[in-house]
Amino acid sequence: MPSCAWNENSGGNPTKACDAKGKNNIGNGAGSVCSGGGGATCTSQIPFTVDGCEEYGFAFAAVPASNGGQCGKCFQLTFTGEGHYNSTNPNTKRLKSKGKKLIVMATNIGGDVQQGQFDILIPGGGVGMFNGCSQMGWGNQGQQYGGLLSDCETEKNYKADQYAQCLTDKCNKAFGNDTEAKKGCMFLVEWMESAGNPEHNYTEVECPDVLKQRYK
Repeated sequence: MPSCAWNENSGGNPTKACDAKGKNNIGNGAGSVCSGGGGATCTSQIPFTVDGCEEYGFAFAAVPASNGGQCGKCFQLTFTGEGHYNSTNPNTKRLKSKGKKLIVMATNIGGDVQQGQFDILIPGGGVGMFNGCSQMGWGNQGQQYGGLLSDCETEKNYKADQYAQCLTDKCNKAFGNDTEAKKGCMFLVEWMESAGNPEHNYTEVECPDVLKQRYK
């Protein structure tokens, strides 16, 4: 359940929370599955694109816990063509060459999220510090940090041209029973060019309606 689902964390502007499968909106009084409650992030908050505006992607994200007070704020990420952890490759370079920009809305915080970092909510992108996804009925989620793409990187000996097919196969297998979540996983393959931890510059922007509509 995202931190911003609690009224006291969101300044009275809470995001929605769903059941442990991420499908049914249950309000914000159930507590989080990460601490024995019944609330989880909704799978409707997967990353997405809008027809006719494919150079922009839209997503939800966790921001550093030390920032606080950023629930419902939006940021535009402009990719530099480089990768973090020495992961610069043709995939990360394509994000810049195609002029892609990702607009994210903050719905969560992370004690392990660093300043300037956005932990994007992508099914199959890694379960992070807490494995609330364990109750969603999905298949293997890959490495705790990095998820299915990190598995592909090691399995394919860091040959970036092989990541897309590897990740597609893993998305299909992990989310064979959840079409919505699989679309979110495939966003990493298709729009994100199978690029792991791309570097970016960012600036706060006015939240677009397409994100506001999915926040609540």
